[in-house]
Amino acid sequence: MRIVRYGERGEDCVFLLGYFDAVHIGHRKLIARAKELAQSRGVSLAALTFTDAKRGAQVYVFSERVAILSSLGVDYVCAAPFDEEFKNTEGETFLDVVTRSCGVRAFVCGEDLRFGKGASCGKVCLAEYCQKRGIPAEIMPIVSIGGEKASASLAKKYLDKGDVSSLNALLGDRYFISGQVETEGRHVGRRLGFPTANLHPQEGKYPLRQGVYAVRAEVCGREYRGIANYGARPTFGDGRVVCETYLDGFSGDLYGKTLTVRFDRFLRPVMKFSSAEELRRQLERDLEKIR
Repeated sequence: MRIVRYGERGEDCVFLLGYFDAVHIGHRKLIARAKELAQSRGVSLAALTFTDAKRGAQVYVFSERVAILSSLGVDYVCAAPFDEEFKNTEGETFLDVVTRSCGVRAFVCGEDLRFGKGASCGKVCLAEYCQKRGIPAEIMPIVSIGGEKASASLAKKYLDKGDVSSLNALLGDRYFISGQVETEGRHVGRRLGFPTANLHPQEGKYPLRQGVYAVRAEVCGREYRGIANYGARPTFGDGRVVCETYLDGFSGDLYGKTLTVRFDRFLRPVMKFSSAEELRRQLERDLEKIR
């Protein structure tokens, strides 16, 4: 996956307009259609996304979005900072920049697209711009799920509830947290017989409801089921938010390695136990639920 800064030269392409905060099922339909168009024209597929948060924290941070877009067949990302200069760029100027720099042969977007200073431009502006220049523009209808518009806002509602089952249906894949496994720790889980890999959510990532979840993670080409405590560890007086994951059947050292933990379902809230032994017994019960 190539990353091209906004305004820098990229290969001729079909260009996807959007934010792709959550890369949900609506985005996936856009990507699939844009990929067909790019292949038929013999050009690359490019997508716009932001290197930082557009509206507060993000469902997926930039590096995670890039990984998802790459897996879905996007050839390169046009990465724009959502800074004051960008926010104050007029809609036509924005389209001029990406059209010239990325050699746009066609645009694809959703009908709810907003862009330009004050989000003053939308699908009508894009259609008029493209008509004047002879550039095809495919504007696709909004995708709904369960009667609600597929959106990052809906994804955040599910994250607030810890409803990862509904979240996964919205995303079209399992929600994940990716990061480097903490090398320094107290090794409490190991002493309890449940050695864990601890990840700190990346800066700017929207929080998940604190709780214990059924998860999966791939290590060395093999997928392991597991349980993850996302949040604080009140039994040991630790208030930091950590994704602490035990992988059932895994034996090895993950310290300092990059791990992606994918969430299946919510198991229970975070609890404070009277002793380490009581916690150990609860972890055994949690593990039975995923086997």
